[in-house]
Amino acid sequence: MQRHAGVITMLFLGQALALVFGVGQTPPMHAQDNSALPEKANTALPPEFNREGYNPAVLHLQFTQLPKGRATASGGDAFLDITLIPSSGELEGVRVELTTSVFRNQLRNLYVQLSRQDSLNIDNPQSPSRQLYALLFESLTPILKRENVTTLLIAADRGLQAVPFAALSDGQRYFGDRYAFSITPSLALTDLSTSGDPGQRRLALGASEFKGLAPLPLVPQELNQIGPDINKDLFLNQEFTPERFLEKAGESAYNQLHVATHAEFKPGGPKASQLHSGIGPISMGELAKLRQERQGVPLDLVVFSACRTALGDANAELGFSGLALQAGARSAVGTLWYVDDVVTSAYFVQMYNYLDQGIPKAEAMQLTRQAFVRNLVRLDGDQVLGINDRPLLSNLTPSQQRRLRAGVDNPFFWAGIELMGSPW
Repeated sequence: MQRHAGVITMLFLGQALALVFGVGQTPPMHAQDNSALPEKANTALPPEFNREGYNPAVLHLQFTQLPKGRATASGGDAFLDITLIPSSGELEGVRVELTTSVFRNQLRNLYVQLSRQDSLNIDNPQSPSRQLYALLFESLTPILKRENVTTLLIAADRGLQAVPFAALSDGQRYFGDRYAFSITPSLALTDLSTSGDPGQRRLALGASEFKGLAPLPLVPQELNQIGPDINKDLFLNQEFTPERFLEKAGESAYNQLHVATHAEFKPGGPKASQLHSGIGPISMGELAKLRQERQGVPLDLVVFSACRTALGDANAELGFSGLALQAGARSAVGTLWYVDDVVTSAYFVQMYNYLDQGIPKAEAMQLTRQAFVRNLVRLDGDQVLGINDRPLLSNLTPSQQRRLRAGVDNPFFWAGIELMGSPW
């Protein structure tokens, strides 16, 4: 495979990973030990940590469409160059041939299964989840195992960023269960340094009542539950104004921003898309102001707890989350599809429980996914309980309870919530 600018950049990233985390040394953080889990993960076991097991790598996915009239040896019309650079620094690359129409159909069928909350039929090698996993990861699986990789920063070309990586399966485990990961549209947008002072404050803003839009009754609970009040400032409904959003998010005292509300991503670039504050919409074009306000002290994490905030259009493919990265945030969390608001609130409360233990972002999300896969997030009366039966939400209405009664292990509930930018 030919080297290109992205691959050469990855060589330097491998050196950076080694410098940041120390090859052969104990990393300065907790992490999930994938090797400790059986191939078919026991649903009774809570996720566990292993400090020594943390081992990040960079994965670059480059898509190349062949000119019209040309074909690959197998009759395909495109190929993927898949390049892994582990912290050991030994670059590994493979080329995979594909037919674009088949790939698109598999991805479309997977989204249909997810939207209906159907079984993904991962025991069937012909299922979309299995087929997409085989295309993207099967050839690299021996290398990932040999290198004991636990965490991946996935640099994905346009068109691949909509793949719900967490929902892909090798027939034994989902990718999002086995690996912690984040995705990025550009390695140049990704800050490889470790997070800043974990003692800084969290800014939580949200709206539960709107004019002309459905209410989000669990937003107040979500904002209250995502971390202790001593390290958090909270603005709800009428207190969540466009002016306060921009003013507070620009203050260097905050290193995390959590926004829970309705969102609308419309074609036409950032100015056409909106988040809804407690008194009216906020144009996402305003996010650009944060880069200037936060120069030298970027937000470490921006979370959009709203529908379909990780997908946009050709001008901004990663939606609100991509815009947050462009505004200077080190990492952002968004959603790939229209999420269930009850389950999503529970997801973020559990995720912050992990983050507040000093666990890296990608691992906090992996552990949260594992809790869902193993049915350790469950309904108990009118409460949602998480790891160690810690209450995540309470006082659910009968209608809200019905939506959780069948369990939340289907990837629809957890695979669409995705981390972008730095995984640590």
